[in-house]
Amino acid sequence: MKHLMIAVVGMLLMASCSNKQSESFTVTGTIENAPGKKVFLMEIPYSSPQPIVVDSVTLDKKGSFTLKGGRKEEQIYGLSLENGPEILLVNDADEVNIKLDVSNYRNYKVTGSPASESLHKLFEEYGRKDSTLFITMKSIDSLQKAGGNDSTLVMARAKRDAQSQEMTNTVKKFISESPSPAARFYAIGLASRTVPPDELKQLVDQSVAKFKDHQGLAGLSQMLAANSARKQPDYPLMNQQAPEINMPDNSGKMISLSSFKGKYVLVDFWASWCGPCRKENPNVVAAYNKFKSKNFTILGVSLDQDKAAWQQAVAKDNLTWTHISDLKQWESAAVPAYGIEGIPFNVLVDPQGKIVASNLRGPDLEVKLQELLK
Repeated sequence: MKHLMIAVVGMLLMASCSNKQSESFTVTGTIENAPGKKVFLMEIPYSSPQPIVVDSVTLDKKGSFTLKGGRKEEQIYGLSLENGPEILLVNDADEVNIKLDVSNYRNYKVTGSPASESLHKLFEEYGRKDSTLFITMKSIDSLQKAGGNDSTLVMARAKRDAQSQEMTNTVKKFISESPSPAARFYAIGLASRTVPPDELKQLVDQSVAKFKDHQGLAGLSQMLAANSARKQPDYPLMNQQAPEINMPDNSGKMISLSSFKGKYVLVDFWASWCGPCRKENPNVVAAYNKFKSKNFTILGVSLDQDKAAWQQAVAKDNLTWTHISDLKQWESAAVPAYGIEGIPFNVLVDPQGKIVASNLRGPDLEVKLQELLK
């Protein structure tokens, strides 16, 4: 999501009500089994998807480090290891301490920052529920491929819906109760996967009302308002010829969108590093398996830079259609050509090469394909 950044939040939770918020915060800690020697502190702006490295240091012999970042407004930072994982932090305290063993990195310990601690707990709970949901969705996909009976599929889908709602309720509760505007901001991003737009807007409005001076939340509110006013037919390329795409597949062979002319083609823009894309992939797989025999196919266009990560994600998510990428991430030629502001994003191209739908996610994809390919 793309947001704004400026201004000052004012007083946060401090040891004494009379203490003024400092202009910076310090992150200290120890890292065991680090795959590299460097560690970076990255500011994650509300106005850009690209993180900014604000400090870096080489781990000492004991794996200890000290980094500094700013506190103009409460926001999210990433503690990133060279060739290793990343931990999200909030700058809601003068000092934040991290203890991390890379061999078991999900169980890191963060102290000194209540918002960072609360996000860690949310990640753990949400991750457990998400893993359970993913297993259920894979089970549904297997049942569909095996021609499972209707009653079994109905029960499996009911289980999926209940698990999805449980995840949604977990995040909604966190957003409503968190005393941290930055933590709420991040959780709203999680909620956007499953919460209907009207409910999501309500959660954002509640947060803006509570944290009136937080520019990140204010920018998010403005963006949602703009998006709600924009309907699918307003997509600039709707009912126009799809711009040509010509990129190499994972073997280096050049593939063009025009070579699929005569078929309905879902041009699916995604990336291996994009969490929401990976969560959407089972829906795309289900639609592909259901309609691939009805003059329909998919062209996956990846905004990756790492070819190995791209190929591994294709295999792991069972994406058995054609995939291409120029491996330039947001510098890809497809981004300006299709006006891509975020992923996952897709367009549906008819047999004549004209865009007839865009941003079809979840059940909307199957509904549209059923309408066109009945």
